[in-house]
Amino acid sequence: MRQVGTGAEFERRASPSPAPQPVLKEAHLRRPHAPRPRRGRRRAWRARAPALIALGIVAPLAFAGVARPLNSPAPALAEIERLIELAGFGLTQVSVTGHRYTVDSDIFDAIGLESAHTMLTFDTRAAQDRIERLPWVERANIERVLPDRLEVRVFERSPSAVWRRNGRSFLIDPSGRVLAAVPPDAMPSLPRVAGEGAAAKAADLQALLAEHPALMARVQSAERVGQRRWVLRLADGGSVQLPAHGQAEAMARWLRVAEARGPGAVEIDVRVKERTLVRAPEGSAATVELAGRKVAGGP
Repeated sequence: MRQVGTGAEFERRASPSPAPQPVLKEAHLRRPHAPRPRRGRRRAWRARAPALIALGIVAPLAFAGVARPLNSPAPALAEIERLIELAGFGLTQVSVTGHRYTVDSDIFDAIGLESAHTMLTFDTRAAQDRIERLPWVERANIERVLPDRLEVRVFERSPSAVWRRNGRSFLIDPSGRVLAAVPPDAMPSLPRVAGEGAAAKAADLQALLAEHPALMARVQSAERVGQRRWVLRLADGGSVQLPAHGQAEAMARWLRVAEARGPGAVEIDVRVKERTLVRAPEGSAATVELAGRKVAGGP
């Protein structure tokens, strides 16, 4: 919760919004047997009249969900805002909920409280657009609550993988959007991808690997090569070369070979449809499978 003042300073408050204070009636404020002079009553009405008139004109526009602020010459608009504040309808409270990763100050800066002291000049749509441009935010809702409150509900994105690029690591969501820079060992349960274009295609690869849970558990990281194909790095030190197209069929061949050989640090190349190449480390002899037949190869 942030308490907003009419000046340049703002006060941050972490506690819930205070309960509305009871409004004392004039009868409770009078002394017994001391009737209020008629002249004072007229003066009070005259003091409130401009604010009430201005409120009657602009309130239907300001509080009926109008997204754009009212266009008016600056001096006239400033006077109208002053009268609205006097009537008790200034923008004094903002509540933000639903965020976990986004910093409070980034959300309040995006709302733009400094430029609007009443709901008359507060641009709901522009504020919502600014909030949704924050890295973690997927969408935001802003609700006006009479007489002086904004309620902002933030819906954040979910991280799906860690993308390594140019020596740095970033959290990304399923669409490939970069959420935040993180240490290389952050969120170890998330898949690791690397290379140019890997962020945008990471979700497709995860969906493909999800069909083979046993093999997916062996994948330590995936590297995008030439923005066309994947090389899978396995936890046992081996690797799998996938083609740019026909990845599902290539994965089935990898599954067949991996089950036949068992664990071990080997390189399996399934880029060519009619051939599966299995090469052991350190120049050991290679095994080539041609249309279901195995033949010995050179180092």
